[in-house]
Amino acid sequence: MSRTLACLAGVLALAVACHPRPEAPRYITDEQGRALILHGMNASNSAKFRADRLPALAREDFARLSRDWGFNLVRLVLSWDALEPEPGVYGEAWLDQVAQRVDWCAEAGIWVVLDMHQDVYGPYDSDGRWIGGNGHPAWAFLSDGEPFTRREPWFYNYFEPAVVRAFDNFWDHAKHPELQDHYAGALRRLAERFRDHPAVLGYDVMNEPWAGSLTNDPEAFDTGPYADFLRRMIAAIRSVDPDKWIFYETRPVGPNDGAASYIPVLDDPRDGEDRLVFFPHFYSLLVGDDGSVYNAERDGSHERWREQRKQEIDAQRAPLLIGEFGATVNTGNLEGYLRDTVEMADHLTSGWAAWVYDLDHGFSPIDRDGNERPHVNALVRAYPQRIAGQPEYVDYEADRRVLVVSFLEKPGVTGPTEIYVPERRFFPEGFQLYTSDPARSWRSEWDPEREVLSYWADPRQARHVLSVRPAGAAP
Repeated sequence: MSRTLACLAGVLALAVACHPRPEAPRYITDEQGRALILHGMNASNSAKFRADRLPALAREDFARLSRDWGFNLVRLVLSWDALEPEPGVYGEAWLDQVAQRVDWCAEAGIWVVLDMHQDVYGPYDSDGRWIGGNGHPAWAFLSDGEPFTRREPWFYNYFEPAVVRAFDNFWDHAKHPELQDHYAGALRRLAERFRDHPAVLGYDVMNEPWAGSLTNDPEAFDTGPYADFLRRMIAAIRSVDPDKWIFYETRPVGPNDGAASYIPVLDDPRDGEDRLVFFPHFYSLLVGDDGSVYNAERDGSHERWREQRKQEIDAQRAPLLIGEFGATVNTGNLEGYLRDTVEMADHLTSGWAAWVYDLDHGFSPIDRDGNERPHVNALVRAYPQRIAGQPEYVDYEADRRVLVVSFLEKPGVTGPTEIYVPERRFFPEGFQLYTSDPARSWRSEWDPEREVLSYWADPRQARHVLSVRPAGAAP
């Protein structure tokens, strides 16, 4: 059901005043020019440690992400040590298995970001010592004999001398050009393999790049060796793939909790508009693995992160997505923490990928038997998956089950705006669509299987404001 409602303009003005946006937000677009809003999951932590470096997930898992929860994005965890197990030798059979998972995502209507993941550099150093990390191959782990003692929790191992030295050697292209040259070759091979796959949105250059001995001088790292590295990797990908999006992250220390990133504006050498995506993570330092209780007023991390990223969006001239966020099931008020995060994302970003979809992982929305955990309901929400114009404002009030979407008419954009409405889960009595477009100037279609509402706006209107609400609810 639907109605025309001119007073939605007033609703929008009030909402925008409460939730200020970046001055010039940018968006990933599809082949019809529609802006993509992406909600999804990382898949998966198991891929980091299994011998085959593949997620312990089946075709049904990917189908479930879309069918049950309305997700349209998977950040697929990959490893350099599987992609290039020996210098210059690529894991073609492994790439075949990765392609199968990407095909499963395509069947489910899910976009894929191929994530070159690392934590604590890699599992072994070049001397054969077990480090316990993941990602980089042992032949590229040059620790120069520096000592290593395994520590808990796991991220303390980043400060071990062997790991610090390995990162310093990796970032020092003048001293060890072979390391980044091989990494660029691996990214190039990945792009060659997937440049024509319609479900692959793009490539995440490196997960949480650690600054090594420059951890205490983040500006020097971001503007120096890390910026140089990103330019080399962008050039390597563009040498074989001119079109897919390239995602780049911030270092994890500081920016994850709202501190500044100093990455300079990056150039994309492709013809046409840049296709680079700013891809930071969000983790509060006060919401950890120890059963802490989230309190928004005490924590303050959302406010810090929002204000800092807002400045950087305007400076970077790139779309922003949250590549990771989450907390364990031991966290008190976990649903409140997640809801505050995805609401922040609605107002600031182009979307998010929550950490992580895995059987019985502490952050996962499913348990060891595959049953939903309660906090999945904080992630599932009504949202526009594709917007046929320039997005102006998106807001979903979970308590009232009210979605407001505003966008400007944009020349050259075709196709409808598509809104995911979790009717079976949250709108059992049905829903009502309200629009600011004049009566009989627009049309809509409802797909009950996909739970997607398609809306063709009146092209004569400069602005379109839509609202989805429970049937019978007042506008």
